[in-house]
Amino acid sequence: MPAEVKILLEGYTNADYFAENGEERNQPTISLVRDGDFVIVVDPGVLESQQLLIEALEKENLTVSDVNVVFITHSHIDHYRNIGMFPKAKTLEFFGLWDKNSVEKWTENFTSNIKVIFTPGHDYTGITLLATTADGVVAICGDVFWKENFPVEPKDDAYASDIDKLKQSREMILGVADWVIPGHGKMYKNYKGMVPVKNIEEDEKQKNFGICRKCHKIMKTKRDSCKCRQYLCHHCCECGLDCNNCSCSHKKDA
Repeated sequence: MPAEVKILLEGYTNADYFAENGEERNQPTISLVRDGDFVIVVDPGVLESQQLLIEALEKENLTVSDVNVVFITHSHIDHYRNIGMFPKAKTLEFFGLWDKNSVEKWTENFTSNIKVIFTPGHDYTGITLLATTADGVVAICGDVFWKENFPVEPKDDAYASDIDKLKQSREMILGVADWVIPGHGKMYKNYKGMVPVKNIEEDEKQKNFGICRKCHKIMKTKRDSCKCRQYLCHHCCECGLDCNNCSCSHKKDA
C-alpha cells in the first residue's frame, strides 16, 4: 500500500515583502502523512490558535494522541512552535529521531514508502520527506521553496544560509518529486525537465508593496520597488547594469 499525504492547513507568508506597518506574518503548510502504522504531522509550526490544527485532525478522524511522529523540516520556529501539542509522538528532525529524552539516528529509508533526505541551503538543518503515494512522489520540503516555484532563484531567498547548497537541494527535489509541498503554500505539480512559466500578471495582483528589506524605506507603489526583487526599493536594487527588466536608480545613472 502506498503512503497517503494530505495538507491539513495551507500556509502563507509575507516574508518576501512587508506590510506598511512592518509586521511579518507566517504560517507553515502543515501536512499529514500516513503509512502503515505511522501517522505523521509535518511542521506543526505557528498558528493563531492550536484549535485550528485539532479541528483539521478531527476531519481526518484523528486526535493529537493518534499522531506518533512529528516531522520538522528545519529549525526555524515558525515550523516547529506547536510540537508540544503531541506529547506521545516521536520527533524526527535534522539531529535525530527523538523519543522523549532519548535520540537515535534516523535512516534515509524511514519506511518502504517514506524517504528522508538532507536538503540544506535555506537552513543548514533542512530535511525533506519524500512520500511515495498512488499519485507519485510527494516532496514535503519546508522552505527549500516558500511557495510554488518561489523564490524564483535561490539568491532571492533573503534568509538562505547557503545559496549554493540551496540550489543543489532544489535540483535534487525537482529531480525526484512529482508533487511539491512548499513551506508556506499549496501543493503543486512538478513538471520534471520543464522550466516553469511564472504568471507575472497574476503575481502582480497579489503583491503588496511595503518596506524595503535593506534600507527599510516604505514603498507605497510598485514604482518604488525593483521589478526583479520587489522586497527591495529601486535605490537598493541589486540587479546588474545589463538588467533589462527593471528601471531602478543605477539604470538612470548609467
